[in-house]
Amino acid sequence: MLEVTSLGSGSSGNALLIRTDTVTLLADCGVGVRRLTPALRTLGVGICDIDVVLVSHEHGDHIRELPRFVATGTPIVSTRGTASASNAPAGAWTASAPMRPIHVGHTEIVPVPVSHDAAEPCGFLVRTAAGAITVLTDLGSASEAAAEAIAESHLVVLEANHDEALLRRGPYPLRLQRRILSDAGHLSNAACAELLATALRYARTLPTIWLAHLSETNNRPNLARNAVARRLAACGLTLDIQTLPRRSVSETWSPGSASQSVAQLTLEF
Repeated sequence: MLEVTSLGSGSSGNALLIRTDTVTLLADCGVGVRRLTPALRTLGVGICDIDVVLVSHEHGDHIRELPRFVATGTPIVSTRGTASASNAPAGAWTASAPMRPIHVGHTEIVPVPVSHDAAEPCGFLVRTAAGAITVLTDLGSASEAAAEAIAESHLVVLEANHDEALLRRGPYPLRLQRRILSDAGHLSNAACAELLATALRYARTLPTIWLAHLSETNNRPNLARNAVARRLAACGLTLDIQTLPRRSVSETWSPGSASQSVAQLTLEF
């Protein structure tokens, strides 16, 4: 079994539930408990059922409920930089290092280094017997490590934070715009599309794409989907592309739930 469900995606809170036959993982825990607990309950899972929490970096929308999991004794996996910046107590976490696999039961987790304005941020490549998942929700620029992880995955959860034109003419002050647009900021729709096109050009498996961390102010789901669909179509690729809901539970993905490489996306204008 392999099932993946988003419990929230965006600056209001991020959490991704990954379940196999033997382990239940939570990638980030930035969704507040008043949303997290009922979201898990709809999936038949309680907070006490989480075997391991993977923490990508220390920003609040990714660690909001970290103290709760620390208090219940749930093992935490993060880089040393993230653990320190999160004020995680010694003994509460297991140190991970970029591109060095760690194992939780029969599941292999590879921290993927990313460029983001945090202490030691990472994404995750999760390998299971049923398939592989890449989770890259905060990154300012593409990298070879990110592309390689995407190329072997059956599900890719990738940031498409903003439409650059919307951001530049929107309400954000210039300093914040520059931070978002920087190589340590957030990935635009166009940059997300380009990373996917590069990574999937020679991939043997064509994945389902979940576009994540969309800005509520500077993006629209149809803009993100269309930007990615057009770029992939130029490479001869037609994939199942979805945008994750910001404050609600997504549909659950499993290896047989999507028709990979044949789903036709209708462009919206």
